Amino acid sequence: MSGAPAGRSLWRHGDFVRYWSACAIDITGSGVTTVALPLIAVVSLHATVWEVSLLSFAERLPPLLVALPAGALADRHRKRPMMIGAVLVCGAAFAAVPLADASGHLSLELLYAVALVTSAAGLIGSTPRISYLPSLLPGERLLEANAKVGAVSSLADSAGAQLGGAVVAALGAARAVCFDVASYLACAFLLGSIRTPEPVPDSSARQGSLRREIAEGVTYVLGHPTIRPLLMTGTAYTGVFAFLTTLWDVYLLRELHGTAAVLGMLLSVAALGGVAGALAVRRLVDRYGPARVMLAALAVTPFTELPLLLASPGRTGQAAIAAGMFVQMACATAQGSTQRSIRQAVCDPGMQGRMLATGQWITYGTRPLAALLAGAAGTWLGLWNTLALGTLALVIPFFVLASSSLRALHEIPAASAAS
Repeated sequence: MSGAPAGRSLWRHGDFVRYWSACAIDITGSGVTTVALPLIAVVSLHATVWEVSLLSFAERLPPLLVALPAGALADRHRKRPMMIGAVLVCGAAFAAVPLADASGHLSLELLYAVALVTSAAGLIGSTPRISYLPSLLPGERLLEANAKVGAVSSLADSAGAQLGGAVVAALGAARAVCFDVASYLACAFLLGSIRTPEPVPDSSARQGSLRREIAEGVTYVLGHPTIRPLLMTGTAYTGVFAFLTTLWDVYLLRELHGTAAVLGMLLSVAALGGVAGALAVRRLVDRYGPARVMLAALAVTPFTELPLLLASPGRTGQAAIAAGMFVQMACATAQGSTQRSIRQAVCDPGMQGRMLATGQWITYGTRPLAALLAGAAGTWLGLWNTLALGTLALVIPFFVLASSSLRALHEIPAASAAS
């Protein structure tokens, strides 16, 4: 491992900077697509609420299908080739959108297929990308590194959303996706330029049964006294937000008469909130402890949805929604960086990939069902009533964590002795 001593800035660690830059470029391009795809579906293809929920379902189904084998593969093989291959597949799939638009064959069915393929490839790439960090840096630098990655991710998301609003307005939603294609190519180049030798996976792991290794990962996570309650909290949090975000774009574009520029602005402000949360989390954890930081973030989150429910069309309503989203993403990033650092620190090195993949399978496994439930509820109850129910459900993650033994956790646990 090319270590970064405790007193040395991570900005002087060349390979971490390459890794950090790859994340930034990838997320900037994805921010453009985050603006473009809903506009293609809702505005260009006139999708119904149910059809929008099917697009969300396609994006969120892959964790149930590929998360567990992706984790086992990440522990069996070198992680960088998997990361690079995944981003190239994503770039190729997204390239189909502007090509189909140019040839007059753009359809919801194509969007569903692209969403499914890119989500699956993105998951296969993100599993080794996140679990790769402990092999790049020593355990005591993980919280700092995760905070820096979280900050740039949110800042890049903000830049991508702003860029997306401008590019969509200038070129159209489908052509804007070309920026995401270019970002995947740049990301692959940066990841390929990392020089730190990656530890060779245990050769005995490649000789065993993939199914057995998957089962070992699930058993390890469900039996771990620290990882399990964090994942249960994350499952509740992710499921409720999947329900809400399925309808968020539709409500903004149709009920509040938002435009591409407004959507980009709101997503950009939200991402800046993520930057604030990432920059503050290390000091907050040092001062108050990880449990208090996570519980406070989860307690505040339900209130951040109220501006959306109470807003009227116009700039005043947009400003209120933006403020709520800023705080929401600050809380999400702070608690997310904290729980991720805890999980990485306590997990055995040989289980990092499977721990992350099992966590994604459990945590994100609720999202496809939540998307379909949101589509059905939005169709039967109306968008506002459905969003109100989802807002009430945001209290669940707080109570899940507050009822666990981690409510008294005062510091990030020491890294595994084997790491």
